[in-house]
Order: sequence, then structure tokens, then C-alpha cells
Amino acid sequence: MAMTGRPTVLFVCPDNGGLSLLAEAVALKEHPELRVFSAAALTPGAVDPALVACLDAAGIPADGLSAKPAGVFALSGAPRLDVLVTFGDEARRALRRLPLLGLLHLETWHPVAVRHDGAAGWRRAAYRRLLPEIGAAIANLEARIALRLSGAAA
Repeated sequence: MAMTGRPTVLFVCPDNGGLSLLAEAVALKEHPELRVFSAAALTPGAVDPALVACLDAAGIPADGLSAKPAGVFALSGAPRLDVLVTFGDEARRALRRLPLLGLLHLETWHPVAVRHDGAAGWRRAAYRRLLPEIGAAIANLEARIALRLSGAAA
């Protein structure tokens, strides 16, 4: 699918309670050229309070972040998606059932997972350690999208 206008990226992790929300929040703050969303490949879980605390401490807005199933992006009236980024192979496998998958540029990223059953302080520190990695991956993705768009315009 050819990208036109502001590229739309969907970040997906198994439960949309941590990593995909982290990526959405970072992209919203630092990459306004991208239109970003996040979703759960499986059953949506609760937003991890340790993630919200990490984002608040880093000065990244967390308001409006919510867990939702990826299936809503296959519904009529959903935003047009250009790129789908899954966090881990479990999320990628779970999304194979969705009809939107064949139309998108798909990437799978493998950052260290944050276990939701760990202590809140440990989870907060784990998210903090992931911030630079996720930020760099999003910047790299945005650069590759821009290169693809400039090639399409030529």
C-alpha cells in the first residue's frame, strides 16, 4: 500500500498494557510527523501503572492512553494504517487472523519484555531502561518511512 500524507503507525503488543503504549506515548511526544496508535494482539489488559509512572517521570504525557484490541483497526471507519509494528513474535502470530495484515508494511521488534507480575518499582525501572531503545527504533522507523515517501514522490 502506498503511503500518502501523514504516515499512520500501529504499535501492537500482546495485551496493549505496556510496550505498545510506551511506543505510542513516545511517538506522540517526539514524532509529530507520524500518526500513531497502539493495540493488543490478544485480549487487552489494564494499562500498567508502572508505565504511567515512568512516562510521567520522563515528562512524556500518558493521558489518553488506553488498552484496546487490534481488531478495531480492521473495522469500517478505522484510521488507515501504513505500518504495523508488533512487539515480539507472539503478537505477530496473533495478528495473522486480521484482514488488515496483508495490506501493511509489517515489522516485528524484540525489546526486552516487561513482566506485569513483577514489582512495580522493577517494572518502572524496566520501562525507563527501554525508553532510549524504543525512541531510537521509532526515529529509525520514521527515517525509513520518509525515505520511502521521498522515493515514491520521485
